[in-house]
Amino acid sequence: MKKLFFILMVLVSFSVYAQSPAETPSVYFTPYSADLRDVSTEMAISNFQTFAQVARLLADNPQYRVLVDGHANAVLGTTTEEREMLRPLSRQRAEAAAEFLAAYFNIGWHRLIVSGAGGNYPLSGLDGSLNRRVSFTVVRP
Repeated sequence: MKKLFFILMVLVSFSVYAQSPAETPSVYFTPYSADLRDVSTEMAISNFQTFAQVARLLADNPQYRVLVDGHANAVLGTTTEEREMLRPLSRQRAEAAAEFLAAYFNIGWHRLIVSGAGGNYPLSGLDGSLNRRVSFTVVRP
């Protein structure tokens, strides 16, 4: 796991210093939840490492901001599900992640852009667990 984390850090670092925004690894949640404490120990460790990586990147680059984009897993695929369940849940996940960055890593709210994508940008996965996430995209000035 340490090797994978190191590889991800190298890839993110390379992407950040290139001309386009970089997307970092995601923070994951359990189904129907926006609570960062409601995850397995392994997931909590992975999530914390991702937060630390984002915080370190922002500390090293004070001119950068981060888009904190929440996502949710569509089950029914209906517009009602998207509007009434997925968008609010994905927004709550993004807000929980931004609050964690602000509280535990002292990241100013002016550097965080919170957004809820709902189920609009699914990742592949047999059980949909990859879509219960918050992704971070570094935004350069």
